[in-house]
Amino acid sequence: MTERTVAIGEKGMRLERFVRLHFAEAAAEPVAALLKAGRLSVNGRKARLTDRLEPGQLVAIRAADRGPVARPASAGQGGADAARAGIAALLIHEDAALMVLNKPAGLAVHPGTRVTDDLDTMLSRLVDPATGERPLLAHRLDKETSGVIVAAKTRAVAARLGKALAARDVDKTYLAVVHGLPAPPTGSIDIALRKEQTASGDRMVAVDADSDGALAASSGYAVVGASTTAGCARVLLRPRTGRQHQLRAHMALIGHPIVGDRIYARRADGSLLPTPDGAEGGRLRLHALRIAFRHPITGEPVCFEAPEPPGFGLDLRTSPARAENSGGEAIEP
Repeated sequence: MTERTVAIGEKGMRLERFVRLHFAEAAAEPVAALLKAGRLSVNGRKARLTDRLEPGQLVAIRAADRGPVARPASAGQGGADAARAGIAALLIHEDAALMVLNKPAGLAVHPGTRVTDDLDTMLSRLVDPATGERPLLAHRLDKETSGVIVAAKTRAVAARLGKALAARDVDKTYLAVVHGLPAPPTGSIDIALRKEQTASGDRMVAVDADSDGALAASSGYAVVGASTTAGCARVLLRPRTGRQHQLRAHMALIGHPIVGDRIYARRADGSLLPTPDGAEGGRLRLHALRIAFRHPITGEPVCFEAPEPPGFGLDLRTSPARAENSGGEAIEP
């Protein structure tokens, strides 16, 4: 059986679209056929093609009776021991309910086309022999984004975290290096987004809030370091909503795309903006620095951090001052 948890940014998504996005099985078998065979379920119950999903729900596809469902090659193929070793190298915190990991840039979260290593498949190898449950990712990070990511050890915990994400009771703080020097140095970006397909792949574009398919999106930013010589700045970012590519799109829309962003950091002619050291492209300078929420079992507030990767900040100095965005929320350097 393969499973995926619905993320906060996928609220209201049709089941058919969710399955095609996240399950390799859908490429070989029509979604309607999976439903008819009773192999596709939402929270363990029968579903319909047009069902709209809610954050925290667990969508699962049971393997066909003829044998296991084929899935892409990935890091998990080395077996449970290899998966445990790989996860152990990323582990920040573990308890009876949670695993908190530091995902490196370049590691995909889920399997997909041309993906040979992914975090979800590694976690799928860590089945608890006593319960039959496996860790489930509570949220997502882009492949190019590094940093802290949380997995729930049971479906019940995953559902609680999903509800907390939907209620915006989870605080996330990202560190980024952006082109230019944002002015004012703190602010709030409230621009509705919509996904559009282009020749180079999906991207989020700005739309009117009442447009068809528009998704409300809100982000806070605070400059914590800058270099006029390099022409870039270090910023802390706080997403108040959880849309795909939200921070990347929002910073580009205010004229300060994130360094190394191959989708949004482009000139008018389509060429990539150079990094401050003059090299084209380079790694995406976006790092999930911190996540805070109430523990799903104890109810106590918890906060986990992933250290900044070496060389990430391009040697920009970080201001020791405390920054606040225009909404009055503190963003700590």
